[in-house]
Amino acid sequence: DIFRAKKLLPSFGKMLENIFLPLFEATINPQDHQELHLFLRTAPPAQVTGFDSVDDESKHSDHMFSDKSPSPDVWTSEQNPPYSYYLYYMYANIMVLNNLRRERGLSTFLFRPHCGEAGSITHLVSAFLTADNISHGLLLKKSPVLQYLYYLAQIPIAMSPLSNNSLFLEYSKNPLREFLHKGLHVSLSTD
Repeated sequence: DIFRAKKLLPSFGKMLENIFLPLFEATINPQDHQELHLFLRTAPPAQVTGFDSVDDESKHSDHMFSDKSPSPDVWTSEQNPPYSYYLYYMYANIMVLNNLRRERGLSTFLFRPHCGEAGSITHLVSAFLTADNISHGLLLKKSPVLQYLYYLAQIPIAMSPLSNNSLFLEYSKNPLREFLHKGLHVSLSTD
């Protein structure tokens, strides 16, 4: 929304293009994009292993992402697309990029969005369907069903009690210990 308000991006599609087009170009023609190609490798020293999608989840969107949603090139509203829209298009681009890179014997990437820190519980549903792991996951404590799905799939959750203490949830109420006892795949993160 900041880039749209300042007229720096004409559409959500342009944002995706700015992120992914150079990555596709470096994958297809590594000799023409040597610096980026070397940066993307995971052989020691690893440079890039995954993508995050940091967003202010607490901002409510009136739009429900569906097959009737505008395509990214047509999303020109100053209002941000909903969180699930972001996740889907990040996931879709990463998967296509990974398939291309895998075919060429190159390293692939994980999708590790910030998710479940604030906002709607549906963010955790979207991440369950698209992400390799998530950062935060605080709102899982409100949904035993989603906890169980994350447990069954053993989707890693990087939790940040100290960071969340400053912004969203008292340190003593952080569900990290509870999630560990239930067998969720949790790690401690500095955020």
